[in-house]
Amino acid sequence: MIYNEKELEKNGIEQSISLIATAIKTAPKSRGLNPLLTIVLTGEEKEKLAEKMSQYNKAPFPRDSQNIKDADAVVLVGVKTIYLGLNCGMCGYKTCDDSERNQGMCIFNTVDLGIALGSAVSTIANLKIDNRIMYTAGIAARDMGLFPKEFKIVMGIPLKVSQKNIFFDRKH
Repeated sequence: MIYNEKELEKNGIEQSISLIATAIKTAPKSRGLNPLLTIVLTGEEKEKLAEKMSQYNKAPFPRDSQNIKDADAVVLVGVKTIYLGLNCGMCGYKTCDDSERNQGMCIFNTVDLGIALGSAVSTIANLKIDNRIMYTAGIAARDMGLFPKEFKIVMGIPLKVSQKNIFFDRKH
């Protein structure tokens, strides 16, 4: 049997997606609760995200849109607020009940997102796949309605297998 290089690369991306989603799921979460949702886009859906990003008339959206077009896949991770009952006040409210009444965001949920993103990109680096965390992809995905409304923060991680990392040496 002869294996084609392009097909092997495509298979590599597809196989890696499961490992990346696993890394996100198993990343430590505050009080063991999971405020995260992971969605992966390829093909036509990825192209729609790139198109949406190109419609924002503000840097760095147009540049990042081209990166999404050129990527093999995009991993999107969103976070919703789960009030943990810690009453720490770091969200700006005295209690979690006050925060919930005022639709505040729990700082621990955003920390959980950061830890999960770190776990994801660490896994991606170990798999030798080029990537970059992009808030712009997350904003466009959220605005497109790819996530339920309670997921207020979304980040994107485009993936690419190539001889040179397309996510660096970018012009502003």
